[in-house]
Amino acid sequence: MTPSKKPALHRALGISKEIEDAAWFVLGPGLLGKPSALDGRTKTWSVQAAAELLERLERGVPDPKAPMMTNLRQNLEDATRGAKQLAVELLFLQSLPLAHEVKSLKVKRARVAEAASWLEPPLELPDELFAGMTDHGVIRDRTAEFNWTIWDHLKWLCRFVQHVATRPAGVVQAAVKDPLAFHRLVAGTPDDQPAIRRSIEFLVWPSYFEPVVADVERQEIRDAFASLVGGAKGDSDEDISADIHRIRLHLDQQAGQRIDWYSRQLVSQWRKVGDPGRRAWLLRTHHDNAELLREWRDGEAVTLDVEHLRLLDPGVTAGLVQNAVDEDYKHLGYVEREDTKTAVFAFLTVMKPGDLALHQSSGKVRIGVVLGEPEHGKDNRQLRRKVRWFDEEHEAAGLPRHVQRQLTTSGNIVDITRVIQALEALLPAEAEDAGDAEEPEAAVEPVQDGFRPLTPEFAASLHMDLDPLQEIAELLEENRQVVLYGPPGTGKTYLAKHLAAELAGDTTDERVKLVQFHPSYAYEDFFEGFRPDKTDEGQVSFKLVAGPLRRLAEEAAKPGNESKPYFLIIDEMNRANLAKVFGELYFLLEYRDDRIYLQYSPNEPFTLPDNLYIIGTMNTADRSIAMMDAAIRRRFSFIELHPKTEPVKGSLLRFLQARDLDTTPALLLDALNDAIDEWDRDLMIGPSYFMKKSAQTPKGLRRIWKYELMPLLEEHYHGQLNRAQLEERFGLEQLLGRLAHA
Repeated sequence: MTPSKKPALHRALGISKEIEDAAWFVLGPGLLGKPSALDGRTKTWSVQAAAELLERLERGVPDPKAPMMTNLRQNLEDATRGAKQLAVELLFLQSLPLAHEVKSLKVKRARVAEAASWLEPPLELPDELFAGMTDHGVIRDRTAEFNWTIWDHLKWLCRFVQHVATRPAGVVQAAVKDPLAFHRLVAGTPDDQPAIRRSIEFLVWPSYFEPVVADVERQEIRDAFASLVGGAKGDSDEDISADIHRIRLHLDQQAGQRIDWYSRQLVSQWRKVGDPGRRAWLLRTHHDNAELLREWRDGEAVTLDVEHLRLLDPGVTAGLVQNAVDEDYKHLGYVEREDTKTAVFAFLTVMKPGDLALHQSSGKVRIGVVLGEPEHGKDNRQLRRKVRWFDEEHEAAGLPRHVQRQLTTSGNIVDITRVIQALEALLPAEAEDAGDAEEPEAAVEPVQDGFRPLTPEFAASLHMDLDPLQEIAELLEENRQVVLYGPPGTGKTYLAKHLAAELAGDTTDERVKLVQFHPSYAYEDFFEGFRPDKTDEGQVSFKLVAGPLRRLAEEAAKPGNESKPYFLIIDEMNRANLAKVFGELYFLLEYRDDRIYLQYSPNEPFTLPDNLYIIGTMNTADRSIAMMDAAIRRRFSFIELHPKTEPVKGSLLRFLQARDLDTTPALLLDALNDAIDEWDRDLMIGPSYFMKKSAQTPKGLRRIWKYELMPLLEEHYHGQLNRAQLEERFGLEQLLGRLAHA
């Protein structure tokens, strides 16, 4: 029986036909030794053109603060047409398959078109070149690395062209017919750059190779699905490619179409760490080691000492790191082991090319971009990653306050992604898309310096005077925490809600949240605590659940939200055990610039953002503020809302007059409060009782008096006045009689 032949591989069966066809439009003539498809006559893929372009690239970047294309043009002045045209082709190939990081189709095309304009006469680019320059792309991992390493990628592509041009024609022709032969050809290029090499492998053989260019992600995909195809072949680059190809064919057959490794369904099965996009990392040396920092800058790297740690592979799980550190660092204390676990896991698994890196020394901060995957060096006693450090240093004291707070976080490697927008603003123009596209800058909403002033219209809507309201807003802005206290019915909660909404400028209430305290309210309700949960297997477990303060603080601290005020209103604040509810958060209420470690999150420092404001309300009829915890008294500004003082005084009269209603209830309220002794001022009645519609009828007014006010007064004067005495002093008929004779 004749064995069945394996189906022939076809180069042009991939994910995106337009991208792959456009790539082959340039790659085909180059690999096969033909003139460039851009003009049909210039031999660009030659040893001479590639050597000339490489020599000019190796001169370095003339001005690190200038856009990449400006530097490239300067380096290519007086170059031959072949070298300039090769630069056009290589720029095209480098950016063609990318997604996400290259911000728009216009940016991709602008680079290539600009380079074509440098030729004499300018090169008119064929439509076939632009046909594949779509705005979606197929390479979605490590694309930030492509953006920051264009210079290095172009140099590697020059070496690749030289390598191809010096191979026997039969070797190159075989590579075009066999993906593994092509891998061996491209892998022979000196000074390997894995990301751009794998991009070229995919563009030439999209039916075999995948648009996954990072070592860690390739390993994770292979390991996650190897059992579907009988296990892994090996760990060489060629073996992993073959394994992933077999896995993909298996999954394609199940799905009935070519699968996408980054679809939500698949990525959740292979990715070990969630990918939030670009991260930022604070990197430290022991005792501000200036010599080591110089080594980092001169060697374009960052290192982590792991002298006692066993060999761990990139992409290792957090569990394996934990076990290894616990076993290998028994001589360290618990805290140091925890710091080591965090640093090693971040360095090997979470950190990725394109992330920002930052170190500080002697009050100055330097920023860089991570460009390489983790490597082992110095007899496996050290982990190493390539980092491009920028020349400019920044004064730490001149950075925004929320960035300065992140710089105080302890640890050798600290995730400071929450301030990444502020750090990106410090980056030089080199390799940034915006510098190349020459598009007009989008209008940026100016950051407001403090709360916007309250308006007379807002004060009128509350039937209160403007000046006392503005003073409350200024106290809140200055201290960030205030308490509105006073007798019942004085509009404490009403004012808190409307004032917060006005200052936030948020009609959706997304930035204003309200919680109400009560005697059983606890820290676990307010901030975070463990709550029962059910696993997929139906077992009961516990998970850490964030409370309203933590959720709002996290939202306020997100990049882009720093200039927006967020408000947490705590209603009936004095009804809870405040020391129990706030716990260690007491400290942050007073020291917003500091960070603390929490009882349920001991490895994660927490801070209260500057743009989070807290408004508490306290009913003095329930509990006198004189009994309040001194710590709370010191951390909040206390603002009395009382019927006898502004802004509450006169509000009921203004409310009734604005609606052309009978003003008798306002006169009754004043008479009632005048009947209450001054030393019982916390027992006086607020105007909200009389703002009901029923207060405009004699029947309704009697109900309010009988069922709401008199029971309240009976409780206040229990044991002091009997019912007859209460009626004589506070009764509705008696007060109306006094008003009639006034």
